[in-house]
Amino acid sequence: MANKLKDNYTIAIVMLLLIQLVMLYYLKYANQSLPLTEFSLSFIGNIFNLLVALVLTLGIIFLPGAQLQKRVINYFVAASYLLLILSFIAANIKLPLEDLYILKQPGNKIFVAFLFTLYQLVLFSFISFLWFTVFTKAKTSLFKSVIYGVQMLILFFIITFLYLEASSYSSDNWSLSKNSKNVGVVFGAAVWSGNKPSPSLSSRVDKAIDLYNKGYAGNILLTGSNAPGELSEAEVAFIYAKEMGMDTTRISLELETTSSSEQIQFIKNKLAPDEKIKDIIIISDSYHLPRVLEISRFYNINIKVASSKLQLDFKDKLYNKIRESLALVVFWCFAL
Repeated sequence: MANKLKDNYTIAIVMLLLIQLVMLYYLKYANQSLPLTEFSLSFIGNIFNLLVALVLTLGIIFLPGAQLQKRVINYFVAASYLLLILSFIAANIKLPLEDLYILKQPGNKIFVAFLFTLYQLVLFSFISFLWFTVFTKAKTSLFKSVIYGVQMLILFFIITFLYLEASSYSSDNWSLSKNSKNVGVVFGAAVWSGNKPSPSLSSRVDKAIDLYNKGYAGNILLTGSNAPGELSEAEVAFIYAKEMGMDTTRISLELETTSSSEQIQFIKNKLAPDEKIKDIIIISDSYHLPRVLEISRFYNINIKVASSKLQLDFKDKLYNKIRESLALVVFWCFAL
């Protein structure tokens, strides 16, 4: 009788974990306004979500019946569902945090990412609890499980940082083909006071002009909206390109997007279906392009990339890579 109850409980928890995985996939694609028909296991983040669910499921299955701590397991499952639902709600309501910026990101996005990160921490802690119990045959404290979960989260970040370090993209014209039907898409970057382009923005525009002058792009699209009281990133980039002697009849502007994922969404909806366009070349800084490529894979679009010639000192380079690592972890796990 006890074994039957244990089996029923195990099946119920496994089903809840699988349902949660499907929910997570749905929320990820909903976050980017994509249908689940776009789902692909070629995306690293989707593989990661599946592996986490698989490790949890196996942990539940192999957990000894005599040591099945139902109360703690129920806490983990309930907490993970609660945080997942709260994260989705927070991502779809207007929070009073838009004017607060952390790491150059709006406060509402940071808050949503924080909730999703707590969700991932709960899953890592759950994994620690299950497998420590399986291997030691002893009761595992909730506190110790959370500590191990934090360590797993840190390890995941370090692995992501090393991945970016190994794949930071540097391009030269040999990787592109000359064609007047190619479109170079400049991703927006910071605008300084007085509507001056930051070094990052100006270097991206410089690269776009270089590609145009050498025949690798026949038209240039400048993207990026604005902060209150400033011209948009696209408009500032346009003024700079005009000052640099670029033929402005070959430039178009996109003034609404506020993030890399929104810009790639614009590319998918507006540029990718255009049969008159041959290659879409995204132009950004080398530390940024690995994440751009990952987002593009999530959207199932084929792009090419070209890196700017932006030069950073060690401190700025480290800061940007840490920020990109955090952003990539969040996008892999939750498509934010």
